[in-house]
Amino acid sequence: MGKNKYPYLVAAFLVLAGIIWLTPDVPGLPAAGKKALAVAVFAIIIWVTQAVDDALSGLIIVFLLAGLKAASLGGAFSGYSNTSLWLIVIGFIMAACMEKSGLSKRIALLMVNAAGGGAIKIYWAVALVMLVMTFLVPSITARTLLMLPIILGIGQAFNAKMGQSNIMKALLFVVVMSGTMMSIGVLTAHVGNPITVGLIENTTHKTISWSYWFKVGGPPAFILAFISVYVLQLMWPPEMKGLGQGHDYVRKELAALGSISSKEKYTLLIFLITLVLWATDSLHKVNVVLVGMFSVILMLWPKFGIMPWKEAQSKVPWNIFILYGAGLSMGAALVSSGAAKWMASTVFAPIAGMSMMMQIVILIWSVTVLQIFFTGGGPKTTALTPIIIAHAVAIGADPMVFALILGMNMQHQYLLPVSNMPNAVAMGSGHISTGELIKTGAVMSVLAAGFMCVMVFTYWKWIGIFQ
Repeated sequence: MGKNKYPYLVAAFLVLAGIIWLTPDVPGLPAAGKKALAVAVFAIIIWVTQAVDDALSGLIIVFLLAGLKAASLGGAFSGYSNTSLWLIVIGFIMAACMEKSGLSKRIALLMVNAAGGGAIKIYWAVALVMLVMTFLVPSITARTLLMLPIILGIGQAFNAKMGQSNIMKALLFVVVMSGTMMSIGVLTAHVGNPITVGLIENTTHKTISWSYWFKVGGPPAFILAFISVYVLQLMWPPEMKGLGQGHDYVRKELAALGSISSKEKYTLLIFLITLVLWATDSLHKVNVVLVGMFSVILMLWPKFGIMPWKEAQSKVPWNIFILYGAGLSMGAALVSSGAAKWMASTVFAPIAGMSMMMQIVILIWSVTVLQIFFTGGGPKTTALTPIIIAHAVAIGADPMVFALILGMNMQHQYLLPVSNMPNAVAMGSGHISTGELIKTGAVMSVLAAGFMCVMVFTYWKWIGIFQ
């Protein structure tokens, strides 16, 4: 932690202490609830300011929950027993195996090559690659890192000038922003999605299957993503019609891979079986985590597997695991202590009398605006979902509906370089300035929130989400 971050940590502890010991008792807010709320405010401050590392923030949150008796000791660690959290570990190991085998790169190059050398066609080819990878690589960060060298190689081949090529800007935005939109539709495609499912299960004891998530989120997410590609095409029109040597680069890279290897075939087979089992989980009733765990076992199996555990464990961002486990524990504490119920009745009182659909529309815009305070959809999900669930319970609505739809909309994090990891990766390429990211992110944020509000009155109503 740098010296410039230390004051934020001190401020967070002062706020924590002030809420617990200096504020008067509030009717309807139990003592444990006040403490849980204080921990939540502390967490938001250190997440927004990045005062400490992610893993350390998670450890501090668990310690405070138990030490201040905002939750029991078991409750403070309960987030780590949530099966949805383990989808994060499973997803990163599967993505690492796919990358090591070479299969993900081959698929990406094949699809870009099929588009030919036309610049506009490449925009759409990259979008199609991201669509396929949404199902096969369970991490938007991993998909971004996979596509980055391919896109940069194309740029180098046609001599794209750093920071001046609209083609490079558009391709990076397609990967980062359109790719994030696609992540909304697939349960295993973004770390925030399993967190939403875990919070729903903790509170309502209802299980969200992979297929049900896809039914609700898939069509809106993919339609939105492809609309965004068209908008990006208008915002960043290509400076040339054809990529010339850029297309030659793709073909050379593809030729360098040679014929498909046995490791690639093995990986593809496991991924296809996994995808089929995930998509049909409502029929065979085998939990998506159990399916994913079996796939990881096959990927790590001695002699036949893609990599040993020693290598695989280095590919898992354990800091994220610790952070989100603590977030789930905090969410459970907010609910069990009564803090979430009190906050919901206080914050959402002005909209409580509106129709359910209008409330969700207002909340969609609210969580989209709140992206300026959060460094990722995951922390935003863990902080806000318990309050949204409590609000739904208070007004007699189905909390699963509120949490599910708002959970999907938590992923609108396009505006700032720190809004999510893909944004930071794109900025690191040198082809995009902060101003260009903010301008494009603002347009994508309005587009995403507006489109999802339309879905409230159309698609989600048609499939029976709103009775």
